[in-house]
Parts: sequence; structure tokens; C-alpha cells
Amino acid sequence: MNTPGKLARGGCVLCVLAVVSVVFGWGGMSTPAQAVDEPQSSAASLQLKDLSPLAPNRRSTLILSGRIANLGSLNLTELSVRVTISPEPLLSRDAIESVGNGDTSYDGFAIGQTTRAVTDVLAPGGREEFRLRVPIEQIPLPRAGVYVIGVQLVGVDPNVGYAVLAVARTLLPWLPDKPDAPLNLVWLWPLSTWPGRTADGVFLGDLMPREISSGGRLDRLLTIGTQAGDSVSWVLDPALAQSVRAMTDNYLVSSADGITAGTNSAAASLWLEKFQDVADEHPFWSLPYADVDAEALLRGELERDVVRAITTAPSITRLATGSRPTNTIYWAPGGRLDAGTLNLLSSAGVSTVVLRSGALPPSPQVSFTPSGSVDIDTQFGPIRAAVIDSQLSGVLRMPQGNAADVLNARQRFVAETAFISLENPSLQRTLVMGPGDPQWQGSPRLLRGMLSALILSPWMNSATFADLISDPPSSVPRSLSDYGSAQRERELSTEYVSRIQGAQESLGVLRSILDNPVDITEPISAALLRSGSAAWRTRPTNGVELLNSIQDALNTDIDKVAVVSRGTVTFSGDTGRVPITVANDFDEPISIGLRLVGQPAARLVSDDLDTVTIDGGKRASLEIPVRIVGGEPLAVTVEIISPDGQAFAEPGSLTLQTTAYSRAALWFSIAAALLLVILVIADTWRRSRQRRVSAETE
Repeated sequence: MNTPGKLARGGCVLCVLAVVSVVFGWGGMSTPAQAVDEPQSSAASLQLKDLSPLAPNRRSTLILSGRIANLGSLNLTELSVRVTISPEPLLSRDAIESVGNGDTSYDGFAIGQTTRAVTDVLAPGGREEFRLRVPIEQIPLPRAGVYVIGVQLVGVDPNVGYAVLAVARTLLPWLPDKPDAPLNLVWLWPLSTWPGRTADGVFLGDLMPREISSGGRLDRLLTIGTQAGDSVSWVLDPALAQSVRAMTDNYLVSSADGITAGTNSAAASLWLEKFQDVADEHPFWSLPYADVDAEALLRGELERDVVRAITTAPSITRLATGSRPTNTIYWAPGGRLDAGTLNLLSSAGVSTVVLRSGALPPSPQVSFTPSGSVDIDTQFGPIRAAVIDSQLSGVLRMPQGNAADVLNARQRFVAETAFISLENPSLQRTLVMGPGDPQWQGSPRLLRGMLSALILSPWMNSATFADLISDPPSSVPRSLSDYGSAQRERELSTEYVSRIQGAQESLGVLRSILDNPVDITEPISAALLRSGSAAWRTRPTNGVELLNSIQDALNTDIDKVAVVSRGTVTFSGDTGRVPITVANDFDEPISIGLRLVGQPAARLVSDDLDTVTIDGGKRASLEIPVRIVGGEPLAVTVEIISPDGQAFAEPGSLTLQTTAYSRAALWFSIAAALLLVILVIADTWRRSRQRRVSAETE
């Protein structure tokens, strides 16, 4: 344990270091300092919970606050905290990211002049708050840039003596002079969820109802975004708006306990009202319906689904919210697209896609961060790409579990933007900020802190998505990078998409036989689009659950049309008419044909029955002319077919047989018997005559 005398001698050493630093000009420092040491004790913790102001100037007083704790079993004594600072600003955005992730290699010196006592004794399990007020002029900052600032806890641990007990660090932007061309920052603010609603309108679980309720994820995002005013640009999934609208009336929720009535109708109405207020005040953009996975659906030959999700998005959004979106944009899952998907999106009317910066790197590379907009050529004309800065948006994926985590993430945000501004301070640039995917999470404290930083930092200005789209694209050329096998593996699986394709084909046949299919097929069709959502990339089990429910609903409808004839039909000849009864359990007419298929097919000659109409709730008795080849009973499959000849529903089965071959065999047998009799008689006569001739000769 260090004695007070040793502490005094330590103070003298600091004074000597101060003199030396002044004489030799170490790092431009003019206050006592010593190298930051790693903690020599595990008995203490230090959390840095807040740092203000966000953008200090030459007249600022930094305020650093946090908490220390005794994690050991012995008293900690003579506890003080002091500021640490890196001697030079960081040299790259990678270094900023590294520090944000916990890298300690950029630490510099502790500034003795900033030392403040916290407590003489901290008992085991004890906690103590601290607050450091330090004039910025006491902190050596040789030039503009991003520094690593921290707080060091020193004191006495009986196991190691007087030592550094804990260190916490974060990032400090230092731009005392406003840049000539502040950054414009466009913050995309998507509202989307996992669209787990069946064709019958039943919510699979209460995830979405909870998200729009007070304090839920979507409620928080809507509230915080509303408070941000023009600092955010809204993007809405039409499927979310449609589901919330459906919730305002009575709705059902499916769970392990069965289907129960939902209880969040009032919350749904309130959420929708709040968004309608936003739409009245600000422009907003829509995603394709259910945020479909265009890459995966295209590979599964479901281009029509993608086009439908895009083209119906505006009308669905307007019906749900009362407001029409400015346009429909595509938010690329994983931030990447290939050329084929871009062509499909452009052909469907999408004029803007959202990509990550890694998908469109500058070509050739440049020494600064370029603006986040670029035009990409497609077969149907150029399409504007809003390029989210991946590193900047990585802040939203940082830990946010406590105040220290939130501070660390917020400071990385302000540090990144400050550094970008200093890269080329005279060049006007627009950056795009946004989450990795539309189903995002964010700590309210972090989001509010970042939005405050956007407003208060002199090196940033808020910009809108409309500005990004209407302004000329960046002059820095970019090239579309390879989509990559790793990205493809993250898509909805091939097997899963094949199931969607099969269901769509069955739905198409059902649609073709119904005289008025909209009310029956449209809910299933919309649910199938929801099953193709990119959101299921992160929740594949829930996607399968939704798809299973859709298939069950589709099968239920298909089973409403059935062949009810069974048994054996017997003909007296090799031709006849097969009577077949078909039931229509729909409430409306259907138009169907019939096809008979023999087993084997070569033994049955039959034409398809032309399309007939069967009224809703009725049965129809139909007849098909056939010819049977061979005398054995013949198994026949009865297929219901659509007007264009596609098989539909479960086939029926009959057995056909004919007596024609049996009668022929009987007459053959009779003829053979008569012939035999004649032959016997003839032989008897011949033998008798021979005997008479022999007798006469003798």
C-alpha cells in the first residue's frame, strides 16, 4: 500500500513531467500528464455515462459524468478520477470504429490538472457517482480532429496498492471552426415489421400488436421520429399500415393456446392517428408491399409477385393511412442487389433503391467519403441509388444496453461525421444514414442523442430524402460490386420460395374457375406476398409458420370443389357414357371441365368434357362418352380441370367395366360346343357306315 509520502513524491514526479513537457513541447501539452496505464485491479469498475457538450468550442467546459463501483471484497480508498486524452487525433475512420469497439491502443495521457476526488472509502458493493467539469482549454488538443478522451480511476486497492483501478474511454470531436461546407445528412426512418398475418387476417403471435402499443418498438420509433421533425425521412411498409388498420376493428391472435381476441385495437387507432399526423406534415415513401425479397423471388421465377408488391403499394398505403406516399422505393435486403434484380425493379416503376456503401464502392477509390447518391444504368433507364454509409450506420448495431453503451455509440456517430467533414471541408456532400434493414431496433436514448447531435453539431445539416433524389448525383463514379454467394445464402431459401411458387400456381387455377374470384383469392394472394417478405430472412421459422397457414387456407378452398362419384360403372358394350357428380361448396358459380385418365391410359379413349358452370352450393351430374379397350375392369382417375385445361383439386376415382367381352366369350363357347357335337355325330356316323360296309363285304 502506498503511503501519503509516496503520493506526495508522485505529485513531484508529475511536476517534473510538466516542466519537461513544456520545455520539449511533448504533444503540444501544457499541463501535467502521464501515460495511460491499463487497470491494475479487477476490484473496481468505471462507467462513463455522459459527455457534454456534443460539439465543444474554445469556450466550452467539458462535463464528464459516470459511476464507479467496488466489485471486490475489500474497501477501496483515496479514490479520484482524472481525464485522459490521446496526444494526436485519429487518422482514419477505421480507427474511430476500432475505438468504438473497445480498442485501447490509441490511449494517450492522463491530465493531472483535471484530477477530482470522489470518495475516501468505497465499501464492497458500493457505488459512487462522479461529475468532472474541465474547461476545454485545460485539455491539450493540438489541431482539429477526433480524439480519444477518457476517465481514469486511481486509488488504493489493498491487494495492489496505489494504482490505476479502472479506465473508461470514448471519442471527442474537436472542430472549433465551422467547416466551409457542412455535411448534409439524410436519415431514413423506416417503419416496418415481420408481416405475420394469415389469409384469414389472424395475427400469428402478438409481436406486431405489441410493437405498435405504448412503449413498443414501432410506437417508440413513431414517437421519436415525430419529435425529430424534418430531421428524418419516413419510409412505410404498406403491409404494416394495412395490418394496423385491420387491428382498429376486432381482430384475432393465434398462439399455442389457440385463437383469441386481440386487445390492442385502441392502441392501433392511436398509432394510425399519429402516423396520419406525420403524413399530413411530411412527405413519406413506401416500400413494396410486405418488403418482398425481390432477389429470392426473381430466382424462384416469381417476378409477377415482385411487380405486384411494387405497383399495389401506393393504393394499399393510401387506403390504410388516408395519404398517398411520394413514391415506392426498394430497400435492398443486406444492402446489395444484382443487375437482374435492378432491371426488374426499374421495369416495375421503382426509381430509387437503398443500398449500402459496400455495394457501390467508388471506382477508382478516393481519399474522402463521397456523397451517398449515384445513378445506376438499367435496361429501362437509370435508377437512383441512395447509398447508406455502412460504417456510420453501424452505430445503430452497437451495444445499447446501458448509459455507457449509449454514450459510446452516440460519440462514435458524432466522431464519424466530424471526421468525414474534415476529410474535404470545402466539398459539399450528402450522406445517407439508416438502419441495416427496415425491421430495426434502436435505444430511444441513443436515437434522441444522435438526432440532437445532428441538430447541434456545426459540421452537419439535416437534409431530406426528397433533396437526395432531386439533386444531381455524386460526381464520384461508383461501380456495382459482385452480389456474392454469401449474400445469396441469406436470401429466402430455394425450398421455401418453391413452396410459394407452388401455392401461387394452385391459386391461379382456383382464380380461373371462379366467376368472381376477388373476395376469395385476394386475401390468399396478399398473404402469399407477405410470406415472400425479406423480413423472414431473420425469422425463417415464423415465415414457414405463415406459409403453412396459407397453404391450409388454400387447401380448404380447393377442397370445396370435389368429385363425389364413386364405385363401378358397367357398360353392355365397349362404349358408353360415364356419369360423374361434382359438388361446388363455394357460394358462387364455378366453371370447370372434366378429364378421365385410365390406369393404364391406353385402355381408355375419351375426350375432355367442355367447361360447364355449376352454381354456388349446388351439385351437377355430368356425363363423358368413353370407349374401353380390353375386358378387364379399368381403374379411372377423374380430374377436375380449369377452363384452360389445368388439373385442380383432388381427383376422384371410378372403376369401369364392360360385359361385351363376356357375351362374346359365351357365344364362342356355345359355337364350340355345337361344333363338338357335330363332330361327334359325324364321327359316330362315319364309324357306323364303316361297320356296315365291312359287313356287306363279308
